[in-house]
Amino acid sequence: MEAAYKNDMIAEIDLMNNKKLYCVKDGILIEHDLPDYGETLIITLGGKVDRLETTVKRKVCKGVNGG
Repeated sequence: MEAAYKNDMIAEIDLMNNKKLYCVKDGILIEHDLPDYGETLIITLGGKVDRLETTVKRKVCKGVNGG
């Protein structure tokens, strides 16, 4: 099978890994690790991805350290 365009690029990503987020910026595939707890925001500027902002949070469980 031939590529439709001369500048086509192929990337392999793991669709079964829910700990990663993939983003394309300026033709480059960016792999971003997601935190166990927290949030990741995709900030766009002019309809294009500008940056990723990740806030890491920690889950506090009952019974840990005598609590």
